Amino acid sequence: MTIKLTDSNIKKSLKQDGRKQLYFLAGNDDYLLATCKNLIASDVGGEVVTLDFQTASDEEVEEHLSTFSFEPKTLILENFKASAYTEDKRKLYTEFLKELPGTLTVIVMMSSEDPRFSVPKAAEAFCSLADDAAMVLCTRKTGGDLVRYIDAIAKRQGCTLDYGATEEIIRLNGEDLQQIASQMEVLAAASNYGKITADIVRKMCPKTTEENVFDFVRAMERGRTEEAVSIMYEMLEQEQDVNRVLAAISSSFVNIARAKAAVAEKKSREEVEEVFGYKKNDRALQIAFDKVTRYSDKQMSAILDCLYDTDRKLKQYAGDKQTLLEQGLVRLTMIVSGREVV
Repeated sequence: MTIKLTDSNIKKSLKQDGRKQLYFLAGNDDYLLATCKNLIASDVGGEVVTLDFQTASDEEVEEHLSTFSFEPKTLILENFKASAYTEDKRKLYTEFLKELPGTLTVIVMMSSEDPRFSVPKAAEAFCSLADDAAMVLCTRKTGGDLVRYIDAIAKRQGCTLDYGATEEIIRLNGEDLQQIASQMEVLAAASNYGKITADIVRKMCPKTTEENVFDFVRAMERGRTEEAVSIMYEMLEQEQDVNRVLAAISSSFVNIARAKAAVAEKKSREEVEEVFGYKKNDRALQIAFDKVTRYSDKQMSAILDCLYDTDRKLKQYAGDKQTLLEQGLVRLTMIVSGREVV
């Protein structure tokens, strides 16, 4: 029998219902997938063996699924893909999953990049091979889920959240649960394990790269080159990689280009979200749609050319890449602010 769980209730299931022999972890949030995997393996204890579902030989799989041991053992099968679940693999796992050694727990991992992830039939079919199994869904949190997640962490830390604090935590940390959990520890200590205010959050949480990009673009649009360069250095200090900084800035303008094309073709924001795989009500895309009239077609073309040229130079040049990035972004500022005629 297969039961359905989420990342948030797996600990409760382990405590109340006991451990299953097969766990199938599937979703689009790698942090949640890793958290659930580690929680189960820790509960099992003993030896942990990891194999790649797609490349492991039949002999390796058979050895670990059939060999009895007096000590507890966890077998982790990573990189499950529906396309790899061939008839041969189905026969192999059917033979062993119904009669697993009592001390063995199997964890199957399926990670997806699809923001609208749903469990494929092949995954459910695989999970049904075991008599005692659980399917665990690890998907990115919605806004309401994030609020509840932050509230739960605050309670564990013995803290309360003042009005506006939760919204600031989400704004400055995005949807990265690991980042939020880490920052909550800092905020709890800063509040002396009392009330976490919005002011404490703003003082203690560094801005996300996304938030820095928004500020960077605003500074460029207003012709504030020094402020833009200062924000760029802040991003470099956080990211430590000029290519990632440029990629983050480029994505902001690619969003605007997509929004301009959508408006010209009378397409909605929802259609753009679906076609390009944005999450629903994506904030960055909303900001892009708000800016469609800010840039002319010629200006947008010049911006994308500048970003492409900077990216090409960074990839070809082996010297001081930060100087190249600075030069490219200074020129970008001139185009964005309208001081360079295009």
